[in-house]
Amino acid sequence: MTNFIIIYVILFLVVISTVIFLVIYNSKRNVIIRKLKKTSSKRIALVKENEYVKIIGKAQAIDKPLISSIGKRSCVYYHIKVEEERKGRKSKSWHTIIEETKSTNFIIESSGEKAIVNANTGLQNKMVYLVKDIKHRSGTWNDPSEFLEDYLQSYGKKSTGHFGFNKTMRYQEGIIEIGENIAVLGTGNWKESDHKFDRYSSQNLFISGDKANKLLITDDPKTLGSE
Repeated sequence: MTNFIIIYVILFLVVISTVIFLVIYNSKRNVIIRKLKKTSSKRIALVKENEYVKIIGKAQAIDKPLISSIGKRSCVYYHIKVEEERKGRKSKSWHTIIEETKSTNFIIESSGEKAIVNANTGLQNKMVYLVKDIKHRSGTWNDPSEFLEDYLQSYGKKSTGHFGFNKTMRYQEGIIEIGENIAVLGTGNWKESDHKFDRYSSQNLFISGDKANKLLITDDPKTLGSE
């Protein structure tokens, strides 16, 4: 009987460990990192038509940049997640109550050359992971800042419960800042454009994605090192 219990416990731990490994392995961040590390970066001027290519460079706005909702920073892409801790009978868990993403098409500049990234493509055509470099928390003895309270109210949410006590919440924001180094993997197409990046040509490289070859965008440092 004792041996049976030991075997059962071992099998249970193996199953749990396997599930945890698969969740981490297949997370958006790790999928993007693996795909980018398998691909060598290329100069923009050398990209062939319909080539699935990686570019590493600095993000620049085409027109007016976005302003992130929490950090109030100039950017071309931002992602915000607000989570609330909820108590079950035996445990606590985090539940997303607000998830906001906003993007605009932008320029990636590498070695003095420029391309346009079609970041406004549909969610089914892209995968984006942004490092969350602004983080806040609020809870029982920690009131949220006024700007966080205003942000919650803009979504019809409150930081307090039925009896006026603070909920335990966390707020995270990640952005692609103007001038930030990023990695992009997508399909390149040369098109006529009003943006005159090259005085010798009226065509610019546009980088986009589809369901088969998704557009990948990240500012994760693991994708930005030398190869």
